[in-house]
Amino acid sequence: MKFKKNFIDLKYGVLKPKIFIILFGLFFLFNTNLSIAEIVFTQEVAARPDHVEPSYTNLGGTASNSDALERPQGGTFNDNGTLVFFLNNRIDHTDQVTVMRLSTPYDLRTASRVFEGGDPIIDIAGGSGDSRVTLDIDFNNDGTKLFLTALTGEVFPFDLQIPYSFAFNSGMSFTADSEVDLGARGELEFNNDGTKMYFVHGQDNPTLDEYTLTTAFDISSRTLVNTQSLSAKINSALTNKQVVTGFAFNDTGRSMYVLIRDEKNNNDTIFQYQLRIAFDTSTAVFIGKADLDFGLKVGTFYNNIGVVGHVFNGLIFSGDGSKMYIINDSGQDHAHQLSLSCNFGVAACVPDTASNIGSQVELASKNIHHNTSNIFKRFEWLRRNKDSQNLSNHNIKFNIYNPILASLVKKKQTSLKKNKSSRVKTNWSYWSHGDISFTDQASTYQIKPKKIRTSGLMFGGDRKFGVNNFFGAAIRYGKDNAKILSSNQSMGTDSLTLNFYGTVAPSESTYTNALIGLSILRIDQKFKGKLTGERNGKQAFAALNFRSKNNFGILKLDPSAKISYGVTSLSDYTDFLSNVTTGVNDIHESQMFEIGNAAIGFLFHMEPVEIDTGTIRTHGGLEYVHDISPTTTFFHSNLSGAQSTKIGKYSSKNYKGNIGFESIFNNGFTFSINYERLQHLDKDRSGRTDSFLFKIGHTDGEDGEFALIYNPIQNDQTELSYTKNINGFDLKINSNYSLASNIPDYGANIEVSSTF
Repeated sequence: MKFKKNFIDLKYGVLKPKIFIILFGLFFLFNTNLSIAEIVFTQEVAARPDHVEPSYTNLGGTASNSDALERPQGGTFNDNGTLVFFLNNRIDHTDQVTVMRLSTPYDLRTASRVFEGGDPIIDIAGGSGDSRVTLDIDFNNDGTKLFLTALTGEVFPFDLQIPYSFAFNSGMSFTADSEVDLGARGELEFNNDGTKMYFVHGQDNPTLDEYTLTTAFDISSRTLVNTQSLSAKINSALTNKQVVTGFAFNDTGRSMYVLIRDEKNNNDTIFQYQLRIAFDTSTAVFIGKADLDFGLKVGTFYNNIGVVGHVFNGLIFSGDGSKMYIINDSGQDHAHQLSLSCNFGVAACVPDTASNIGSQVELASKNIHHNTSNIFKRFEWLRRNKDSQNLSNHNIKFNIYNPILASLVKKKQTSLKKNKSSRVKTNWSYWSHGDISFTDQASTYQIKPKKIRTSGLMFGGDRKFGVNNFFGAAIRYGKDNAKILSSNQSMGTDSLTLNFYGTVAPSESTYTNALIGLSILRIDQKFKGKLTGERNGKQAFAALNFRSKNNFGILKLDPSAKISYGVTSLSDYTDFLSNVTTGVNDIHESQMFEIGNAAIGFLFHMEPVEIDTGTIRTHGGLEYVHDISPTTTFFHSNLSGAQSTKIGKYSSKNYKGNIGFESIFNNGFTFSINYERLQHLDKDRSGRTDSFLFKIGHTDGEDGEFALIYNPIQNDQTELSYTKNINGFDLKINSNYSLASNIPDYGANIEVSSTF
């Protein structure tokens, strides 16, 4: 059941000097159930894609119409999960590799019939004998290199002109004698960037070999760096009846999985390990196992898939680890798709420590950004209105801001009309500011993508000294939430910041803005919405902004240079994952880190152009922003021992630009349009945002104002607002509606304010 809350907010201004007290209606829903959840596998399908459509020309140039799975040994997906590849050992009845499309990524329930396939070791490499029997398949990151392991222990590398293609005449090639012999039968894996290769010898005291590769995905450049017995890792002796049939890492390389089939006792077990150093198998520590002898559900063609007689080959995960796949042989020929209760959780859930720490750093950076941004907007407002006798300003600003993918998709600002009274005799001005932002941050090699929502409310007061100088103070309360995508983890932050700021203007054309801020932070670590850890923090930061004014005819330029720098100290804490699920706890040491940015650019606006029906003003700006934050090493530990994680800046080089115009008509209507882009310039951070904002408004005499704000980029978000002065009270009514949302979200607010 979904509940929709409607709020009526009452806002009062009282007595001299103006002190604004806001009454908030807060409603919270708490989930107090802290019972520990066990790891659960849910079988979604026992898939056996049905033959071909109806036949195709395979890699060898012959027509093929055989089954998709015949004595399957393993499989894999392409980089986005839209293709699935299966290995087959019955090469007299089907192709060695069969390929199917998936209309839903990583979901075998949406598999097409086989549309491509072939026998690369036979048709391309000229293999024969036991080398025809393949045990494992792998690709490099872009699908231009294919690797097949044979029963003989050889690994065959192939080059693909068309990524992931097994079509006839697709350009797949093999360099003679480029195969490498790694010993007996085995399972093959690479780390994320292809600089490490792993080979598990599957039978007779199986061992795990780890190699470094001088050139990524070039198996001829390998150097053996570590060999270890799996018997020691499993803490029990393995006989020649216990065969390794599957081997995998999670997406960060901090977890490792080994599937072992016990042919004597007729059961299969997945062993899970945690690695102290990512992809360093010498640091692996056993954390649990999952027995697969519970039996799997009925498949498409068979009435029963039980314990007796099953043979499991291959262990595969979806890209985000929410699904696991096990290949079933022994005449049943199915690929079992299982959903996991936590991402990559087979025996236990393991936290994504790097993404957690990265989110904490990003939230700390957001707090500095929003405080400095709000204060500098106050500076600009003061400068534009420096000759006004009343500099009080109370407004709410809403914007959509994406600093990583550059999704700055919405800005809107509605200012409440101020009641100027000649009775007010004070040198101090008071102001308030609200902000809301939404951030989509793309993944890096180390950190998963995340969505961040930030909101805050700021109150301040300042005083004018001399002709152009100001000094003031402001306090901001902020609330942030970060959701780590492809993960079960999230976190929330509460912050309280005291800011001191001032402007020094030696002349009419040049001035300097300065800011010092002090913050306290509270970070809540969560798993599936349940609290697992609490971390406290302190923060100090400063910012300087240098501006000058230049007129070039009707064009007015404000060149600007800005630098901000802050230091954040976070307390030690423990992420108690075991409080809410079968999982591994992370213990974090206290840490201090720095955040800094330098920017240079300009704002511009033109003198209003008079037309018969009103005026038109053009405005815009361009700014280059360079992140100068240093890399910080964070220290933590868990079952696998002491660990360290380095967190650096996301994108060093960025620019932000916008251009727009506003028309003010004599009949009281206003219309404005603005285009803005935020672009990352680092070659591996090429995201950008195109943002449009339309605003239509109308002023009704001295005591009423109507506004319609429409944003086509953010789900066609639309807001209606009406402000009316009634006997000295400002009545404001507004509502919003998302035209494009599958689940429309709308609401209404009523706000009453007055100044005494």
